[in-house]
Formats: sequence, structure tokens, C-alpha cells
Amino acid sequence: MSNEALENSSNNADKVQTDVITQDILKKMAVQNLQTTIITKSIHGEAQKQTRALSAANMNLSDISNSLDEEARKEQANNNSSAKQILGAAAFADSFWEKPNGN
Repeated sequence: MSNEALENSSNNADKVQTDVITQDILKKMAVQNLQTTIITKSIHGEAQKQTRALSAANMNLSDISNSLDEEARKEQANNNSSAKQILGAAAFADSFWEKPNGN
């Protein structure tokens, strides 16, 4: 529809160049204005579709980011727990093998 409106608008603009100022010119201008409105409405509709698609993509990316952050926190907690266990085992081993001071 917008391609047809664009073509008609262009054709009317070419035809008007040879016309004398008459009601015909004013009518052609009115048609051209209507066709420009159709084109503008079509462009606006497409822009709205793209905006909605980008909003959905941003929401998905935000969810993915939150999931990755949560995974990283869990992994860090597991690493911290493992490190504490290793330190505890090392401290126990040190105290087990420590020589008594009263030889």
C-alpha cells in the first residue's frame, strides 16, 4: 500500500509541473497529502513494531544476565566452601603432626 502511495504521489508531482493553477492542482495536492499521510503511517507502524521487538530482546537479555549473575554467585559460594574445607583440613593436619613442646 505504501509503495503504491509513493508511486502515485511521485506521478502526481510530475503531472502538476505542466498544470496551470486550477482546482485540478489543488485536488492533486490533496491526494498527494493523503498519500504522504499513508506513507508516514506505514513508517510509524514499522517503527513501533521494531520498538516492541527491541523491548522484548532487552527483557530477554536482562533475564540472561540475571541468570548468569546467580550462577556466578553460586559458583563463588561453592569455591569459598571448598577453600574453607581445605583450610580446616590443613589446620587439623598441622595440629595432628605438631610435636609436643615438652620432650
